[in-house]
Amino acid sequence: MISANKFCATSVTQRIRRTASNTFPVLQFSRAMIDIKVWIDQTCSVQQEAINLPPISSLHQISGNSRSPRSQSHKRRFSVTMEEGNTLGDPEKTPRPTKKRNIGIVEEEFIASSVAPPEVFDARSQSSANSELESHKSGRMSPSKQMAQLEDLERPVKVLDFGSEETSPLEDVKKMRAEVRLLADGVGILGFDDGELATLRSSQSRLDPEDQARFNYTWANDFSKRRETGTMPDLTHVLNLVRAAIQCESDREHENTWNEDIHKALIKMTLGTSRYAQHLAVKSLKTASIDPRTLAEVSLPKRVVDYGIVLIPDDRIQKAFLQLQPLAPATTKSWNHTTINNVRQTPIAVNIETKASDKSWTDGKPQLMIWTSALFKRLKKLVRDEVAEANLRIPAMPLVIVQGHDWHLLIISHQLSPEGERTTIWQKIDIGNTRNCFDTFKIIAVLHLVFQWAETTWRPWFCSLLDLAML
Repeated sequence: MISANKFCATSVTQRIRRTASNTFPVLQFSRAMIDIKVWIDQTCSVQQEAINLPPISSLHQISGNSRSPRSQSHKRRFSVTMEEGNTLGDPEKTPRPTKKRNIGIVEEEFIASSVAPPEVFDARSQSSANSELESHKSGRMSPSKQMAQLEDLERPVKVLDFGSEETSPLEDVKKMRAEVRLLADGVGILGFDDGELATLRSSQSRLDPEDQARFNYTWANDFSKRRETGTMPDLTHVLNLVRAAIQCESDREHENTWNEDIHKALIKMTLGTSRYAQHLAVKSLKTASIDPRTLAEVSLPKRVVDYGIVLIPDDRIQKAFLQLQPLAPATTKSWNHTTINNVRQTPIAVNIETKASDKSWTDGKPQLMIWTSALFKRLKKLVRDEVAEANLRIPAMPLVIVQGHDWHLLIISHQLSPEGERTTIWQKIDIGNTRNCFDTFKIIAVLHLVFQWAETTWRPWFCSLLDLAML
């Protein structure tokens, strides 16, 4: 009789396989197969005595319906019952489960299967997984995760607020912060002589009344001090830029429009009025990537900044470049941590990352962390002596992040200590905005100071590095 049981199970299974593919939706079919397989196994496992299995047609009555299958409609809704862990108390009777589960429409005869339930494709889960993978590949890892990975390096890169108790800023960081803070407060941002002041006052009728009053602050104008870094742009040009920025905000312009019409325009205007305009240049870094990739230190998606202020090569830098060799595995030589052609021969001094007004400025921090960390590593690789490389001290460097109207300055410091080497980005100083002319002059004054730093601090330090590298 056990053979009969096996024949029963085999017969039922064959019937299932013939009709299953056209009977159930995939998910309902899978659930039914699990319940029915358990029922068949339990029925066929009873060996105490012979079991007279009911004919297949009688299985239609499991739902409690005693009518002949032929008297019912060709398709009906079926309920299958199964109780987990059920033992067969009376082997003469068909097991009667206490719980019912609706498994959908079945045809003429009851269907069961001994095959494993098919895997159900979840399009939403697959789409989510693909989206996550694509997000990582395209560099859209969250800023907090990027920063966490950089902080966990053997030579960590961290972002700290001024006043943090974790560590104290170095002296060159404190000095730079004090000078920038004064200009960010509006002190000495103007450099007009008496004649220029008279002209300025006659033009103030075009300004907002509140803006007019601020230009009359006596502490805002310091002719002799201000002219050490640059001259004043024409008020008309500044006013036109402010109006364009306000229009960008109103029109919710894309980041590219902000970059070209406002951010880059203001940088170029400021560089044009800088005392060091002949020695520096502004370069686009939007298509640049870190090369070689080993300089990035961590397995993060490539991230770049938008603009760089570079040193126009003098004779010393030009001659040294002739002797420079590519940094393996890169095949193109460059002073920087990127081999993009427009900056290969011009050392980067200041990095600038820009964002549209609807994007958080904090998104730019990990980009600057990755980018400047790779730059520092490249500079150290110029030194051929390992001891000299390990003891190389890089001066504090200004960084600029722009978000729509708002401009911020951060300071990056490279520190050597008994605990090891570390890089800290100190945040942040709000240096102005392009919502009005007075605050735009704050930005111009700070950028003039940054350009002065690039020529009077960074260039001499870079040339001393060339001497150390014997180039």
